[in-house]
Amino acid sequence: MKSKSWRNIGIVLAALVVIYLYTKLQEARYTTTSDTVFDIQPNEVGRFVIQEGDQQIELVRYDTLWVAAGYEERMVRQWRLDSFFNTVLGVERESMISDNPDKWTTYGVDDSTGRRLQVYDIGGALAADLVVGQSSANWQSSYVREAGQDKVYLTTKSIHHALSADTTYWLEPLPEEEEEGEGEEQEQ
Repeated sequence: MKSKSWRNIGIVLAALVVIYLYTKLQEARYTTTSDTVFDIQPNEVGRFVIQEGDQQIELVRYDTLWVAAGYEERMVRQWRLDSFFNTVLGVERESMISDNPDKWTTYGVDDSTGRRLQVYDIGGALAADLVVGQSSANWQSSYVREAGQDKVYLTTKSIHHALSADTTYWLEPLPEEEEEGEGEEQEQ
């Protein structure tokens, strides 16, 4: 009788160990191996492209000067660049949320609802290609997905707001031109 009870206890303990190990393996799938989203330093960035819906802006670095492609006559707002490099390139992943492509729309990281960011190094090589969505549950975070990958990660801070494809976000306004007749009136 005693050998049967020990055998039953052994079977139960073995089953618990198997369940524990299985649970740990499942949890490991949702653990981030690297905390950083970007593997590039600000001084290594040669250009970046932001796409949002049908809008796109490309900012290109010429030595120490940044210009928006197609808008060379306008100055890029330096504080926007500083914010981009500090906030966006410095963001870290918190945890993996999903690896199910059917959930991309929920997290705003599909091709139609997400903001796509492509970062190129000085040599022109693609350093990062991400789709970013805003967390609706936590406005202090964003969702990121590498283009071509299924895994969606939550970030440690929100970067969605810093990825506008609108030129008015990035560029200084053009100086207002005097209307004809104004200068003539002042002379009289």
